Parts: sequence; C-alpha cells; structure tokens
Amino acid sequence: MKGCVLARLIGDGMTFRFACSLAAAAAAGLALAAFSPAAAQEPRVAPAPRAVVPPAAAKASKPAMPAAAKPKPAAAASVQPDTPSYSASIDSVITVHADRTAESTSTRRLKVLGEAALQSVGQQSYSYIEGMQDLQILEAYTEKANGQRIDVDPATVITRDEASGLAAVYLRDAKTRTVIFPDLAVDDSIVLVTRTRTLSGVFPGHYTYQYVFARQIAFADSRIEVVAPKELPLNVAALGSGIEHRRSEDADLVRHVLTYRATPRSAEEPGATSALDRDPRVFVSTFRNYAELGEAYWAQAAKRVTAAPEIRALADEITAGIADRRAQAEAIDRWVKRNIRYVAIYLGAGRVVPNDAASVLKNKYGDCKDQVTFMSALLAAKGIASEQVLVNSGNAYALDEPATLASLNHVMLYLPEFGIYDDPTASFSAFGVLGGEYDKPAVHVSAAGARMSRTPAMRSEDHTSISQTRVTIAANGTVSGETKQISTGLFAGVSRTIAAAIQNNGAETVAERQLQSFGTPGKGRYDVESPSNFAEPYVVKGRFTLNDRITMPSTARRPLPIGIPILGRPGEFLFGSRVQGRSTPFSCYAGRQVEELEVTFPEGMPLHNSLQDRRIDNRLFTYKSESRFAGRTLRIRHEFVSRVPGQVCPPETETQIGRQLTEVRASVLSRPVISPSVVPAAQKKPPDSGLGSFFRRN
Repeated sequence: MKGCVLARLIGDGMTFRFACSLAAAAAAGLALAAFSPAAAQEPRVAPAPRAVVPPAAAKASKPAMPAAAKPKPAAAASVQPDTPSYSASIDSVITVHADRTAESTSTRRLKVLGEAALQSVGQQSYSYIEGMQDLQILEAYTEKANGQRIDVDPATVITRDEASGLAAVYLRDAKTRTVIFPDLAVDDSIVLVTRTRTLSGVFPGHYTYQYVFARQIAFADSRIEVVAPKELPLNVAALGSGIEHRRSEDADLVRHVLTYRATPRSAEEPGATSALDRDPRVFVSTFRNYAELGEAYWAQAAKRVTAAPEIRALADEITAGIADRRAQAEAIDRWVKRNIRYVAIYLGAGRVVPNDAASVLKNKYGDCKDQVTFMSALLAAKGIASEQVLVNSGNAYALDEPATLASLNHVMLYLPEFGIYDDPTASFSAFGVLGGEYDKPAVHVSAAGARMSRTPAMRSEDHTSISQTRVTIAANGTVSGETKQISTGLFAGVSRTIAAAIQNNGAETVAERQLQSFGTPGKGRYDVESPSNFAEPYVVKGRFTLNDRITMPSTARRPLPIGIPILGRPGEFLFGSRVQGRSTPFSCYAGRQVEELEVTFPEGMPLHNSLQDRRIDNRLFTYKSESRFAGRTLRIRHEFVSRVPGQVCPPETETQIGRQLTEVRASVLSRPVISPSVVPAAQKKPPDSGLGSFFRRN
C-alpha cells in the first residue's frame, strides 16, 4: 500500500464533518477545506455524506492513473458555477498559552439551501483524540427560518470509536462525537458551539493549526481570532485572496483577527492542485520554519533508527554475494517491499513517532515512517547513509509559511550517496521510482540536521508505456490476437498493481471484461509476471479471440479490436481531463506512451487505408500517428510524449494546448472499421470501396 497518514494531529480543530462524502475529490487526491485530523488540527468543513476521507487516503493523491484502458468521451468538461445546497460559516476564538496548550471556542453554522443537503447537514460528526484533546459541546440546536430554536436532545449525541476510513489504518484513541439535529427543513440552520482544549501536542513544546476556506464550499463570512501571550513566538498568516489579517496587542497579549469575506462558490476542476496551494487559508505555528519542524520530527524519530543485532544479520543476509553498494541498497528496498505490510496503528504521539526498527521486523508491518525507519536501519548496517524526507503524497506542491504539517503527510527516503529518492511503501514500484511525490518541496532530516529541498521532476524517458497488439483475421473470419504491455517507471508501478488485481480476480475474467469494455466481446487470458518482480521493463501479456467472426459480405460496420491493453492509451492521464475555461493550476506529468497495432487480413479481402499521418509538436508534448500496409498487414502506430518541465501546469496551459489534446484523443480513438460496403465482386460494386473507411469513429 502506498502512502502514510503521517499525522493524526490535534489542536482546536477536531473534525466537524458534513455528511456528504467528497468521493470525487478524494479520488483526485484533493486536500480540501476541511481536513480530518489525519491532516489538520482544525475542524474540516467539507460537504460530505458520512465521513470525509482524509487527504492521505487518496494516495493517491498520487497521480490518478487509470486502472485499465477504457474508451472515454472526448468532449471537454466545462466547470460552471452552480447553486450550493448549503452554506457554512465559522467563528472561532483560539487562545494559545505560554506552555503551548490551547483552548478554542467555536461556533459553526450550516444553513440548508436545498433539499439535497438535509440528510448530510442534519447529522454532524466531530472528531477528537482522547488523552490529547478534551471536547465539550456547549450548544447544539436547529434554528428554524422563523428564528425558533429547537435544542438537540443530549440523548442523541453519540460518542464512539472513530474508524479511519482507510484500509489497514487503525486509530486506537480517536473518538467521534455525532450530533443529530431535530426538525430540519430547507432555509433552516444548524448551530454547534464547542469548546476544545489541546492538552498536548505531537511535537513537545510546539503548537500548529491550519484552516482552509475551500472555494468549492459556499462559506459565508467567517472569523478566526488567535490570542497568545506576547512572550510566545507565535507565527500567524492569512494566505490567498478574500481573507484579511489584523494584528493588535496590549500589555500582555497579541491578538490576530482573521476575517474571511464570502465569495461565490466555484466548483472543483478535474485534476486541480490542492486547495492548500491556492484557496484562502489560515496557518498558525510556533515553528520558525520547516527546518525547525523537521528537527522536531527527527528528535523523536532518530532513536528508533537502530541497527540492532537482528537488523545487522538481516542486512547481511539480504546483500549476501552483492558487492556493489547501490545494488545492496536496491536489494534492501526490494526485501522491504516484499516482506513488510502496510498497517498503521495510531496512539497519541505515535502519529509522528515511528516504531523502532526491531519492532517493525518482528511484526512485519508498519506505516510509512515505520518502514522508512526500518529500511534506514538496514542501510545503516551496510554503511549506507540515508535521510528521511517529509513530503506531500497528494496534489499539494507548495509549503506555505509558517510551518505546519498540513501538506506534509508522508515520509520516504533519500540516499545521498546515489542521489536517489526512494519510497519503501511504494510496494509495486522499482527502486527509485516514486508515486505522487515528484516535483514537491521536501524536508530532509538526519543526524546532520534538517534542510529543505525539492524532489526531481518527472522525465519522459523514465516513465514509458508501450502497448503492442497483433491481430489476425483468419480465412473463416475468426479474429484473434495478442497484446503485450511494456512499461517502466510510474507506468510499471501501475502495471504491477493491475497485475495483482488480475491475479486476485482471474486472468480470464479480467481479459473478458476488458474486451467487453472496448466493444469487442470475446474470450482471453492475461499472462502476468509476479507483481513483486521489480525488474524493468515490466511486461504483461494477453491473448484473445473475439466471439463474432468477420464474414464477407459484411452486413454491419465492425470495429477491429485494439487488443487488451491495461494502461491508458496515448494522450490519456498525463494531462488529465480537458476543462473549458479552466481557472486553477492542475497536475500534469511527463511520460511516453506508444500504441502499436498490426492487423493481418486474409487473402481475398479488399484492402483500403484512408488514414493520413498526423503530427503535433509544441513546447509541452509531441504526438505522431502513422499507418502503413506491409503486404496484407496494416500497421498503425500512435506515440505521445509529454515533456512538461514540472508537475504543475498553470490554467492558461488549457487554452494553449487543449484543442490539440482533443485532436490527439480523437485520433487515438479512431478505430479501423470493416464496412458493409464490402460485397462480392459479382455484384459489381465499385472496387475502391474495399474495407470502407478505416479510422471511422466507432
């Protein structure tokens, strides 16, 4: 499993949940206005049924690579403003004490604007960490449109253990308090007033807090006030447009008033970068900078990186017969990925403090920081230095000051001797291949101290996907063929993930479903290498036979098959979806995608090819489509290469290349078709009808 909930953090902020889930946002790896304690210290505000998935759940946040290649509509999406079903506001006063404990009194109000919000708004959950936080519900009531107040019956306030919503993530001390509001109708509001005490933090002697007013949520005017003693070095920032910051002080206290002014809601655009990078937000921290935050993390993690005798013995066993030091590091990486399961059990400060290496070895499981600590110890046993790296694993590409863990939800490794970043929790990726951590600001920590860096951007030559399909039409009309999917880098990691799914679901079942998805039903079977084979290129093969034969004369237009590729077709994924009028930056990736199709026709079948070669070349990508006959074999080749310099494309990129990307999509989706115009020669049909037109849209 890839990813890690680095911090189940605490603060004023518990989690004030709406009941509608941001499934689409989570799938895109979005960190929204509303973080769960997995990523923030303040209540998240997000429109969601049931529990909002913590940003780290998407780990996706790693790039959302398609699980298998399927045809998709070519039309561009158009993000239009819509009428929200509810509005939200917050009024909080946070008092931070000299000992870095804090107390917050918050009033949260949600107004129902449409029937769609009744179910979600009427039942609210508020999360906290037992032993590190104390939560009191001071008031909870429904406010009718006519001003009438209907208090919540205390018997309907339910406290229970909180589920993380993530597989293999367990929260031993997290609690959820659910409030059910009575007699709620459109134009009514719910009001919840809480007092939260932060008793201790995950970093001794420090306090952090963050809140994001995500544009996709209809926030009304809101206010956050932060009060602290003058002697406390507390950094407060209001970032983004639409929020103002006023600071005042008296003899003993400094007061920060952060006021958010309501702006029209804007729908989330597909592929957009995190709200943490762009939307109005409040950050509060006692850390001077991210280096100091990194040092605080390392102060607790360093003692866990110990090469105990059993660790040294294992390191020697793994590297037996390997003299090259880089090869030793790669062997250790492979062993960890094959033998240590991803399981996270959080209790108190364990949200940021890893288990020791010996415990990870004994249990054979751990989260990201556990696995990084374990691998660091194995490397140290062989004299190979490593640095732990705090980074974002989702779609956040910036680290705003002051320093908090809002965007740092993952830990991986850097090996300075080889200049390689590596992620031992990327269980299907080769040594040195990352997931969603390319081109990200990062905090390196080690015995040498803490320093800031940035992970490398993707290079197109490192991430390749090549689909090779050969189709034969026999004299009796039977259509059969084979597909070979060859991949490296990020694409290979996804291929191994799909290979594991093929093993779980059945090689024949998955092949049959894939043929059906392309509109060419038939039977087939995949032949996959072990998902734990990290050699590259990684290859998945498949054979297939269609259910229907192609006979002449044909009575209907028949698309020829493109095989059973498992990855997206050229032009898919790397630039995401097309959005007309895009207004926010979006994630974009470098890579090379090739699709080669050979179709061999039987003797006596007329041949015709109307396809013209197509070439597009601009500063961000190239596309080339070619087709040729060699005897009775038609060879078609599409190649798409994205050469973006970094993983964030500004919104104007859509205007610059959107039309050309749509042309690429149309070209790739065009499919060879056998036309009913093919008839026996005795019927004296004009001979140039042949197979009709190849490359008509199916």
